[in-house]
Amino acid sequence: MTLKTIYIARHGYRSNWLPPPHPKPVTGIDGDPPLAEHGLEQAQELAHYILSIQPQPSMIFSSPFYRCLQTATPIAQLLDCDIVLENGIGEWYKPDRPTIPKPADCQILSQWFPNLKDTWSPVHYPSTDGENEEQIMNRCKVFLSKFIPTFEEKYPEIETVLFVTHAATKIALGMSLLGFSNVRETIDDEDTRLRAGSCSLDEYQLDKEGKWEIVMNGNCEFLTEGEEMHWDFLNAHEAGSDADIKARDKRNSKKAEGDEEEYEDVYVTLDVPSNNFNTSTIPPTAKLQVSGLHTETPLFMVNNDVYQGDWKNLVGTEVAFTEDMEEKYKVSDRIQLHDVNPS
Repeated sequence: MTLKTIYIARHGYRSNWLPPPHPKPVTGIDGDPPLAEHGLEQAQELAHYILSIQPQPSMIFSSPFYRCLQTATPIAQLLDCDIVLENGIGEWYKPDRPTIPKPADCQILSQWFPNLKDTWSPVHYPSTDGENEEQIMNRCKVFLSKFIPTFEEKYPEIETVLFVTHAATKIALGMSLLGFSNVRETIDDEDTRLRAGSCSLDEYQLDKEGKWEIVMNGNCEFLTEGEEMHWDFLNAHEAGSDADIKARDKRNSKKAEGDEEEYEDVYVTLDVPSNNFNTSTIPPTAKLQVSGLHTETPLFMVNNDVYQGDWKNLVGTEVAFTEDMEEKYKVSDRIQLHDVNPS
């Protein structure tokens, strides 16, 4: 038989998303925080929702991080099915992160999770040096190309599975299944993006032509508090990182002060075409207008000159300073501008 349905869930609300003090990681691994009590409640709500729908997963594949196994456990208990580890759907870490956490193995984790079984050998592993956006997309494409045939050969009787993973990986897996080339693309003509709130659920089904289609995107209707902690690749920070939480707190503080306009500071480098490196292409007083920054090819107008942009990943990082020079931010993206003015 063929694998026909793949559910993909993000783990629940993490303990380190709350103000300190934070509990120490049960595994003793830095970067492997447990769920908050609220996250455990979300996991229960997710489990009961999955119990109420069809088709139900017959097997759960979890990222080897503690928070994902905590999320998967209530589902496994209600459905009476096994959990196995798959490193290929593990967390995403950027290459400039000081330390890339190495998760615990099945032997260690099984002491806390009785539904975890050592009956599956991971088909793929993330780079231990971190990944940029292109690399996590490639990781998920390679993982799926290995996972699906291996799974169908080993478990020919199972048609439906569940992946419990992380925001970035959840998105990259979905975009890979849908046949897109990068994680920043929208999935339809209405600029829809994959949603990735905590404990949100996606559903992908195999159609008659053998192509995957999405029938559920970031569903949170079953959660008491609805969607929380949504993240996507337009966010400048790793999902759930200290920098991410700090940026969210800053936005929330502005909203609490009566600032109704929600925004986020994002720093990118603009590469402007120039035929003379001894002169400034753009004067300091130039007027800059931007359209479609959320798309792959945003448009820029500098005074009366029009450029089309292409997003590029930086090799390494650059640093941008605020006007008062008090704060600095890492720049991880570059937009290459191409002159589209009529000649």
